[in-house]
Amino acid sequence: MAYSNTDKLVKVGNYVIPLKYIAAESYKVLYSTSDLDSYRDANGVLHRNPLAHKVGKVEFNTPRLLTNTELQDLLTNIRSNYKGGAGDISKTATVKFWNPEYDNYITQDMYVPDINFEIFGIFDGVVKFNAVRIAFIAC
Repeated sequence: MAYSNTDKLVKVGNYVIPLKYIAAESYKVLYSTSDLDSYRDANGVLHRNPLAHKVGKVEFNTPRLLTNTELQDLLTNIRSNYKGGAGDISKTATVKFWNPEYDNYITQDMYVPDINFEIFGIFDGVVKFNAVRIAFIAC
């Protein structure tokens, strides 16, 4: 299944993140294999024990100069799809994201790490932000 214009790049719960909130050049995906008790022998040969569960991470930046209203639209929709509701302190949701490596969508339970906000400026009473990094990391 290739990229779908219906599913876009990231879906959090039932919320498909609009492409207008994703700076395309910033979209990054990592779908990594974890090992358990892998080791190198006396000859330096690696003996791997890869686990079936892969850990996904997807991140992107918002475009610069989003207003507070636009940013809150994005964040409110993400929060409202947390498994425990908008006030869920674990900030965990079911996330579906497009992985170019497999040209497919992957769905995992993921959490949102802390978000750092930086104001670009205030113009005629309107707050505008520099790009904001949003990430989702598999649990």
